[in-house]
Amino acid sequence: MLIDHTPLFNKVWDRVERELGFRPGVARAHDFSGQLPFGLPGAYAVYGIEDMTLEQIDLLEELARGIFAEAARAGERVYALDWHHSAFLYDPRNLEEQQSFRVKDERYMGGGYFACFPSFYPDGDYYFFIDEKFRFGCLGHPWRREIWIFGEALLPRFERVHQRLGWHRLR
Repeated sequence: MLIDHTPLFNKVWDRVERELGFRPGVARAHDFSGQLPFGLPGAYAVYGIEDMTLEQIDLLEELARGIFAEAARAGERVYALDWHHSAFLYDPRNLEEQQSFRVKDERYMGGGYFACFPSFYPDGDYYFFIDEKFRFGCLGHPWRREIWIFGEALLPRFERVHQRLGWHRLR
């Protein structure tokens, strides 16, 4: 379900800033002044993703979808957020809900816009996947070329596959 232009959209982004301490920035990891982009409240891991191949990026999509489907309890949904762009609330077990599509909206030139379902690989913007209760998530940072994983439901699952994905553990 697309949540653009709804009160829920703003509510979710307020929670991302408040509960996950999201502080957007454009500095790369190697020239970063020490301020972290997230202030996660519990256990988390940070992985460097700069060495991923195209095959590993494709594999990430497959593995991450499966990991989220395993981690979410039956009936629970996940937010898929593309910073300053489209946002979705979806069932991680339903591939049909994980699609991009055209939205008719007369407020836009051409009568609408394309709502892009984000990738797990942050290829130019912040892409976040967070369960609706904010217990676990995957936060992609494009300029630092990092993926931050938090929550007990995800940490061991991503730890088991991070080397296959070409990631290296930073924290």
